Amino acid sequence: MNPNLVTMSGDTSVEDAMHLMRERRISSVVVQPAPDEAEGMGIMTQRDVISRVVSATKQPSQVRISEAATRPLITVPEDTSLLDCAERMGAENIRRMVVIDTQGRPIGIISDTDIFASVEQFGLPE
Repeated sequence: MNPNLVTMSGDTSVEDAMHLMRERRISSVVVQPAPDEAEGMGIMTQRDVISRVVSATKQPSQVRISEAATRPLITVPEDTSLLDCAERMGAENIRRMVVIDTQGRPIGIISDTDIFASVEQFGLPE
């Protein structure tokens, strides 16, 4: 898991989020709901930006990240095994999940890249 989770307000423009993502060399941000939204947290990935903003010919400066985010946010408890994470990602057809602590607070993110690197380095867990 990557513990360097970046969370942004849903009111943030996609343009500002893109700059931050590039500067920090990350491919996603967790989106807190904007004050006027009833929906819960989401995640905005580079793929979301391409498919929901760029491909739709919308100006990133005019779109809020809450509009580009994928919801609902898929989470896993911090004690979830690597194999269970891989299985869930496959079943949900997603590339990353937010890891939550026992109080339900986001503490990190696990991606398919993390799983790949772990299996490559340490082998498949038994």
